[in-house]
Amino acid sequence: MKFGLVATGGGALNDQIGEVDEFGFETFNVVDHPSFDQPDAWTYLAWVAGQTQHMRLGTHVTGMPFRPPFQLAKQVVTVDTLSNGRAVLGIGTAYEHADFEPYGFEMLDFLDRVQQLEEGIQILKSFWTQETTEFNGKHYRLEGDATFAPKPVQQPHPPIMIGLNRRGALLRLAARHADAVNTWQLGPAQVAEFAEHAHTACEDVGRDPATLAITSDVILARGQTREAADQIAGGIAQMARGWGRSVKVTQWDHSGVLFGDGDNMLEQIAGFSEVGVEEVAISSSDFDDIAWFAENVIARSS
Repeated sequence: MKFGLVATGGGALNDQIGEVDEFGFETFNVVDHPSFDQPDAWTYLAWVAGQTQHMRLGTHVTGMPFRPPFQLAKQVVTVDTLSNGRAVLGIGTAYEHADFEPYGFEMLDFLDRVQQLEEGIQILKSFWTQETTEFNGKHYRLEGDATFAPKPVQQPHPPIMIGLNRRGALLRLAARHADAVNTWQLGPAQVAEFAEHAHTACEDVGRDPATLAITSDVILARGQTREAADQIAGGIAQMARGWGRSVKVTQWDHSGVLFGDGDNMLEQIAGFSEVGVEEVAISSSDFDDIAWFAENVIARSS
């Protein structure tokens, strides 16, 4: 099992980022919401690139409606270049109402946002690979002698991970275009059901399901009981629903929270591994909790 970190508190780990880089995390991720009181995600990751050597750097996740494809392509390549090939583009349709109208972004309905995301991914890949792209009758290409520079270190492009929690149009899009999918706060049983749908979606487009990685974000609740973990999950679900996430994708309980001591967390992580999850990422910006997790879980998992 690989482990990731979703730093939820902006620059809370700035002074310890070099230490965190040595803890054994595969990825370091930041959230990307216009309405959050945090540094710009990709600008911040460019700084993190210069402070680290090991962790892959990405977002969980960038909303396609908020980033013009050309701008996002440049930002991701900048992080990829500065990190010597460690950028990962986590991307999604976006869902939080507070991120849209107050900042001048139009919030289309969900299926239109899925289409917007597919178009954006195709344009990104076109810029990174200098291929021409056609989407819905519209052509996107680099005209004449125009070139897109700098080029990504990773070829043909940095990995693309799509954030989603259920089957449907977005999962079918991921099967066509993504390298990985990322679930948020689902437990192993829920991920197992999701994985079956992901398997089918890949087969429907002639893709080997093993080539679409599944990763899972979970809440870290060190020392908490199962009952407390249920309360934490329920509270976050209510908050997310208030932001605009549907009830269908926020059926969360203790199974999506790593709680208790290291032994209990290792048992929970084994459950994720059994259903095909390749990476579990903890959400935290508390350095002491992160260091404890590295010592009591990551170091004992191999």
